[in-house]
Amino acid sequence: MTWDEIKELGPLYALGAVDEDTARTIEEFLHEATPEQQHEISELREVAALLPLALPLPNVPEIIRDRLFVRISGEAATAPEVADDTRTELSTEGSSEPYQESAKVLAFTQAPRRESSGTKWLLLAATVLLTFTSGYLYWKNYQLHNENNQLARENEKVRSEVQDIVSPATKIIAMTGQETPEASAKLVWDTNRQTWAIYIYNLPPPPTDKQYQLWYVKANAKISAAVFDTDQLGGKVLRLELPPDVLNGLAATAVTLEPKGGSKQPTSNLYLLGKI
Repeated sequence: MTWDEIKELGPLYALGAVDEDTARTIEEFLHEATPEQQHEISELREVAALLPLALPLPNVPEIIRDRLFVRISGEAATAPEVADDTRTELSTEGSSEPYQESAKVLAFTQAPRRESSGTKWLLLAATVLLTFTSGYLYWKNYQLHNENNQLARENEKVRSEVQDIVSPATKIIAMTGQETPEASAKLVWDTNRQTWAIYIYNLPPPPTDKQYQLWYVKANAKISAAVFDTDQLGGKVLRLELPPDVLNGLAATAVTLEPKGGSKQPTSNLYLLGKI
C-alpha cells in the first residue's frame, strides 16, 4: 500500500471505520513511515478522539429534578421513629383516637426517553465519515474531470496534426541519417502557414559540451534554424515558422553537432539531411 493510499484511508482509519486487515496494513506501514507521515495520521486520530467532546451535555428535565426532590423530602418525613406503627392523638372533644400513619407514596412516571450520549456519538461519527467520504469523492471527481479535459486537449492536438499531415497543402520530407545511419526524421511542412514540424528519432546523446543544430540550407548559404538537445531515446520535436527570406532558394535542411549554444556556420559532419 502506498502513502497516497494511506492518506486517502487516514480519516476512515482514525474513526475506526476500516476492516481489521486494512487497519493492520496501515499500522505496518506507519511502523516504517517517516516522522512526517506518522505525525499526519496521528493528528487525524487526535481529532477523532476529540469528537465526543463536541457533543452537548445532556440537560436533566425539570420534572425529573422536582420529583426527585419531593421523593427525598417524603422519605425523610416518613422515616420510622418508634417501633409501634400506631399513635394516639387527642381530639378536639378531649377524646383520643388511634390512627395509622402511612407514608406518602408518590406516583413516579418514567420521563420521556432521551437519546444517550453514545447514540449522539454514533450519529456524529457517521456525519464526520459522510463528510470525509463526500470530500474524497469530490476530489476524485475533480481529478477525473481534469484528466478528461487533458485527454480532450491531447485528442484535439492529435486530430489537428493528422489533418495537417493529410492536407493537400502539407508536404512530408524525409530526413535520413548521415553520420549516424540509425537516426531519422520526418518534416511536416504546412505550405499555407509556412510552418515546420520536425519529428526526430534515434540521434545519439550529444556530449555535455555540445548540442545539435538545425540549418536552412540554400545554394549559397547555411542559416541557423534551431539549437536543441534530445531526450533519452534520442528524440525531439521541433516546431518552426519559416522566415520569409529563407523560402527563396531553400534546397535542404540539415542537422549538425556543434559547440553548446550553437555555431554561426556548421563545423561538423551532417547527422541528418533532408532535401527539399
